[in-house]
Amino acid sequence: MKSAIFILAMLAAAAASAQTNQAWKTCRNPVRVFPGAATVDLRPLFAWWARQPTNSISAETNSAADTREVRPLAAWRLVTGTPVSIFGDSWVVDAAIYTSPTVLTNARIILNHPPTVEEERFNNLKTQITYLDGQIAATRRAYDTATNAEALAYARVEMYRRSISKVAPTGVVQYSRTAEREHDAAAAALNETDQLEAQKKEIEAELKTIPSHDGVYRIEWFAVDRGHTKAGVPIFDLGLVSATPP
Repeated sequence: MKSAIFILAMLAAAAASAQTNQAWKTCRNPVRVFPGAATVDLRPLFAWWARQPTNSISAETNSAADTREVRPLAAWRLVTGTPVSIFGDSWVVDAAIYTSPTVLTNARIILNHPPTVEEERFNNLKTQITYLDGQIAATRRAYDTATNAEALAYARVEMYRRSISKVAPTGVVQYSRTAEREHDAAAAALNETDQLEAQKKEIEAELKTIPSHDGVYRIEWFAVDRGHTKAGVPIFDLGLVSATPP
């Protein structure tokens, strides 16, 4: 009994992670193209998917008990997970396979036409953020250095102003100019920091539109069950993503 409750809890957690608290769209890129110019439009499936309840969980694939209308494109599933290896041009994935937002099964699959472009974009964005973090840290240090130097120069100006030394006027001019240069340097560093942080926010916003889990790219795509296996592993196909409606 305890093991059954545990399994259901794990399934519920998996469903919740796939459907909530995300900035990306599960139902995206509806047009898929396959070899031989075959094109599939997933918009009817996406519309059906959006109408389904999301507050219960079942481990039985192809369950019709929780649906109130005929499911279009029955061979298409929502596949989530992370690739564990590469198989030729395909990925081997330990996947959660959804037939509705709350009906899933777990299986190792081969995914043809995997989302390599999206994964590469995700990793590139993370690299850009790491680079920007380094640049931001450097400009902040430059700002602090210039600000401290400016304060020191103004302190010297005040010292020379109170001095009765013959070189006091020269010292006032010299350190006033130094303070102005350091002030300008601090302002430039602050402006550059602001620009870099704005750029980082834009990249972070784009990064959030790509599926991930704990900072690692995560597959979350609709793929078709090809109905056959290779070495006993089921084959799914994402198809080629097309921006042009059929």
